[in-house]
Amino acid sequence: MKSESRPSLLAKQGRLNRFAMPLLWSGGILVCAAMAALLSAGPARVLVFQSAGIALLPALVMMALAKVLKEDWAQALVVLSWTMLAGLACASTGGVATPFVLFFILPVIAAQALGGIRLTMEAAALSMFALVLVVALGSGGLLPVGLGQPVAMLAPASAILVLIVSASTAAIRMQGGWDERTAGLHVLRYMPGPVLCLDGAGRILAASPLAAQMVGRERTLDQHMPATARTRLVAAIERVLRGTKSEKIDVDFTDAQNTPLQIEMTLTRRGTRTVLAGLHDVTARVARASALAAQRDAALNAAHEKAQFLAGISHELRTPLNAIIGFSDMMKARLFGPMPAKYAEYADLIYDSGRHLVDLVGDVLDISKIEADRYELSLSAFDSRDVITSSTKLMQLTAEEAGVTLRAEVPAKAVPTLADRKALRQIMFNLLSNAIKFTPAGGRVNVFLRHQGKDVVIIVADDGVGMSQDDLERVGKPYQQASSAQVSEARGTGLGMALVKAMTKMHGGTMRMESELGKGTRVCLRLPIVDTKTKGEVTQLDVRDHIRRAQEASEKIAQAARKVAG
Repeated sequence: MKSESRPSLLAKQGRLNRFAMPLLWSGGILVCAAMAALLSAGPARVLVFQSAGIALLPALVMMALAKVLKEDWAQALVVLSWTMLAGLACASTGGVATPFVLFFILPVIAAQALGGIRLTMEAAALSMFALVLVVALGSGGLLPVGLGQPVAMLAPASAILVLIVSASTAAIRMQGGWDERTAGLHVLRYMPGPVLCLDGAGRILAASPLAAQMVGRERTLDQHMPATARTRLVAAIERVLRGTKSEKIDVDFTDAQNTPLQIEMTLTRRGTRTVLAGLHDVTARVARASALAAQRDAALNAAHEKAQFLAGISHELRTPLNAIIGFSDMMKARLFGPMPAKYAEYADLIYDSGRHLVDLVGDVLDISKIEADRYELSLSAFDSRDVITSSTKLMQLTAEEAGVTLRAEVPAKAVPTLADRKALRQIMFNLLSNAIKFTPAGGRVNVFLRHQGKDVVIIVADDGVGMSQDDLERVGKPYQQASSAQVSEARGTGLGMALVKAMTKMHGGTMRMESELGKGTRVCLRLPIVDTKTKGEVTQLDVRDHIRRAQEASEKIAQAARKVAG
């Protein structure tokens, strides 16, 4: 673990590269000055040491400003000092006809070492200007003729030294030394947001001011994110370097003040070996999303538990209700002889109330199953005309008792469908019972069946009391009824239209309602249930099956009656 907290090799190399050029130059100048001093004496030796001191000044300036070399003024001062050295060397030796003219390469080398195309071009322009100035002064005879043997001895050695510095600079740049590091610093110091420059292993090469505050003095991200996040980051960097345009990842992050954060990192390739990582603090957003997710899960669990409770209660209520309905039906039929008129009236009320409760329990059970995602459609192929016509006939007696005319219009040809027959029948019963319930005596209820492409369109229209716009928005939600329901004496639960809407949606269809107070209501269902594979061969209603079920029900009632009589 200790080795991970140490500065990376590339970071060390960056610090060394910062001092590589001035150290190499200073050492070379001192060696050349020592050799010239040995070959001279008296005032010439003093001149050699003075020249060496002047030659060392740019290197000393560069090392003195090492900590602030990312600032423009510091870089300009360094380039200017190297340019002044070159100009002074040429001017003091008589012009550009000496090897000291090679010193004009030094400002360009220094600019490249600092890392920046703009600075390099400015240094080259400055060197050219200084060179032209020296040529102009030499042509005008304004330069000294020469400074003697000692300086002449320094000239070729210094020229060789310039070539060595140039070659060393190029070699270090080719190895990836300060090029990408200092270039990253040059770019990132102007970034307003937190941005990191990372290498392929996820090590920090450079940081913008805000990013530097987040990571502190660390040169790696090991102390700021867990190992799993670090692995994902390195994998994302590799993908970006291989050619992915950019990539975003969310990671757990701990800043320099040990504050836990959620950071979204946007990785963008920069060069062939580095990426720029923009850091975006999404801690508040993640916390808000987590809170909303927790609230959603709690609401879903509560709804699921409620649905399960209602389903269980509904199932338990059906057994005693069936017994109540069966015995009251026997009393209504006078199976065991006549009974007082008042008791007969009570039996009728018990039977009607039992039937209402059974319908209510059935609706609640169906709604609970749908909300709990436990209602499963049993698909079969049949002619949808059968369901429409049979449902209309079964509701005909109810309509006649209410004084309402009920009429169905179906196509002459079969409409093969693939759907849940029981669900479609329940949809029709709910629609027809609602239409009859809210249509005054003398009104009409019309049912239409249409075949349009792959859709079956069912329309139930009445000229009853209608609904307001506010009622239309409520109807279709569980336990919600229109205000116009108060004009009807029939009891309602507010589940009928909710079941119609839910079962229509389960079939992939849509329900649309149009209504106006005093002018009636129109409900249009569009169901994509046309069966194109049957080619008209559909299952017809099995009347014998209905007769068999009715006989079995009668037999159960008779057995219950015998048990009571016994």
